[in-house]
Parts: sequence; structure tokens; C-alpha cells
Amino acid sequence: MGLLTGGLNGRRFRITSALPQGFRDTFRDAIRENAMETDLDASDNEPRVGWVHAFDASATSFELNDFLFDRYLVLTMRIDKTTVNGRFLKIALAERIRKLCEERGVEKLAKNEVEMVKEALTAELTRRALPSVGTCDLAWDITTGEVLAFTTSDTTMELLEGLVFETFGVPLRSERMCDWLTEKFDRDEVVERTTRYLPDARGGQGRGEVEDGYYTDDPLEGALHGLAVDFITWLWLQSEARDGHFRVLDGAAAKEAALAKRDEEPSDLDEWNDITETLRHADLSLWLEGKLKLAQLGSDDTRETTTIIGEAPTTTDAARMDIAAGKHPVEATMGLKLDELDCRMTLSATPGGLAISGLKLPFEVKQGTDEKVFERMMLLDLVHTTIKQLFQQFWLARTSPAWAPRVGSWRQDEVAAK
Repeated sequence: MGLLTGGLNGRRFRITSALPQGFRDTFRDAIRENAMETDLDASDNEPRVGWVHAFDASATSFELNDFLFDRYLVLTMRIDKTTVNGRFLKIALAERIRKLCEERGVEKLAKNEVEMVKEALTAELTRRALPSVGTCDLAWDITTGEVLAFTTSDTTMELLEGLVFETFGVPLRSERMCDWLTEKFDRDEVVERTTRYLPDARGGQGRGEVEDGYYTDDPLEGALHGLAVDFITWLWLQSEARDGHFRVLDGAAAKEAALAKRDEEPSDLDEWNDITETLRHADLSLWLEGKLKLAQLGSDDTRETTTIIGEAPTTTDAARMDIAAGKHPVEATMGLKLDELDCRMTLSATPGGLAISGLKLPFEVKQGTDEKVFERMMLLDLVHTTIKQLFQQFWLARTSPAWAPRVGSWRQDEVAAK
């Protein structure tokens, strides 16, 4: 699964530590030391991990051009795990115990003897079994420190984090929504606006330590799920208000346009309109399609949810009825067209914030190792940057006095249209 084959589902991280002097040779030696070693005689079911080539899971000897593609370090972690079929083990163990009882002339074995027989039989069968093989691709932009890990499994992710630290001596730090904001806005401003407009968030309570330029504290903590819900709501609202047309600005332009009147007393929806005026001239088309999930927010994990599947789920009577009932969008499939790029993805509100999955991109390059890596990383970066810029624009709207009346007005419009 990963960058070159299979799905593009994964997670984003950052490495904030500086590259060591002469890192190319240092990394090559460290990767060689942690390369995969096939063990056909393994008698336990513990996973064995190591690095292999991204284009060949059997290749375990490394030169620089086997893992460095210009600014990208690309590797694959291979996971070999030998397991015994549980049902077969149970049958074989019963037969082994019956045979031992017959040989000894006893009706049954003691409990500790059964455990010893089971342990020996498991090791014996494990040595005979062929290991299952899994892979997980890793792509590290060594100029920005951004890391893509192509797995959705917590178990695989734990193994990968351990192997990265063992190899490179650096931790993988999860990329957070607050990191998207502090890329463009001063951290103190993010904290101040969070404290003012997001009362459930951590805000400025305990700044945490700074490690290699990384703030361990997250000012958005406590409001991550709600903020992700509001972002999906904003995309829905704006896609309707502007017929799906968005203007993607860099952070400086968005900030200048949106905060021009920040210190003035807002009149009606002036501040909101000041923010969304930047979206009038479209260079991005965005629409919600395919699937929409709405839920009543609260502490009850068994809360009722509605899932609507169709070409335009946000326009259905069911969606409007749920809006009238006070439900909120917690998952939406989204289409996005930016210049010539046309892609699909699913945005979900999770306890950890916004999650992006099911990304489908129009890859054109079919041959050439370097060309494949560059194309995939370029398109993934373009989509990720676009989502970040949209989130930065949303953030200015969300931390504004105009947010509540504007969303309230939109919800009433949806109800009235029912």
C-alpha cells in the first residue's frame, strides 16, 4: 500500500530535526544497517521489519539512488510475519495431546504440560509456515521535513515509527491542524483567536515545550472534532454560495483581505463578507458528491447518524431535514478541480481533527522510477497545499464574530428550502 501501488490513504508527519552533516552517506549506512533480513527459520509470530526498495520488495542492498530522488527520500518498510492458522492449531493440539495420553496411559495431561505441548507445537508449525508479507511506503521531503506514511493501521504505524527512529534517530511528529495555521499566521495570533472564539480549546493554557522548532502543545486541543465539523460545514456553505468556485490565496493575501477590518466593530455580516469576498474570482472548483454523513453532535457515542448517497447529497430533502433537526456534516466526499487537476477525496471529522481518505488522483506517468516519484509527490503536495489554504481561509471566518450569524442564516435558508 502506498505511494507507488495501491491506495493513497495514509498519514502526514513532520521531522523538525536538522539533517546531519553529510546526511546522504549517513542515511545510506543507517538504511543498510536496518535493511530487511529474511528469516525462514523464525519460530515465533513476532513481526520482522526492515527497509526494502520502494520499487522492489525483495531488494535490500542500498546505494544513494535507491532511496534518494532529488528532494525526496522514499523507502518501503517490509513486514514479515509468520502465523499459524488458529483452527488448525487447535485440531493439531488435540491430536498431539490424545497421542501423548495414549502413550503414557493417562486420561489427561496436567495444565502446565498442555501449555508446554502447545508452545512446542506452535513453534514447530511456525517453522513450517510461510510468512505473510506486508509493505508500507514512506516518503520524506527532506527540504520541508514533511513525511507521508501510507498506512491507516495503528499497528503498522507503530512499527514504522520505531524503524524510522532506529534508522534516522528522529521522531515522526503528527501533522496537526494548528501546524497548518502557524505556517502562515503568528502563533500568538492563533492562540489569541482560539482563546477568544473557541472556548472548548486549550488555547494559551500551557504553551508546552519547543523541541527542534516544534511546539509540543496544541492550542486547538479540545476543539479538534468541532473545528473539523465546522470546516466541512464551511465548504458546504461556500460551495453553494459561490456555485463551487473558490479562490485559493496564499496566506499573506488571505490574511490581508480578511483581517482588514478586524479591529473595527462588525456591522451585520461585514466581516464575513470581507473574508469571503476573496473567493469571488474562481481558480478552484469544489463540490460535495457521492456521500454525506450527518450526525447530532454530543457526548453520546451512539448518537443517530444519517448517511446520504447520491450524485448531489447536499441538495436532498434528507440533508435539509437533518440540518433542520440540528445535525452537522461529519463526513463528506468531495470533488476538486484545480486547473487541470481533477481529484476526489473524503473528508471526515474525527476526535483528532480533520482526516482525509480515499484520495484518487489522475496519475499519467506509467514508467520510470524518478518520474513516478516526482509526479505522485507533486500532485499529493498540490492537493495538500490546497486543503491547507482553504483551511486557513476558513479559520479566519471561524474566528470571526460573523461566524455564528452567517451559519445560522444559512441553516435557516436550508430549512426554508425544504
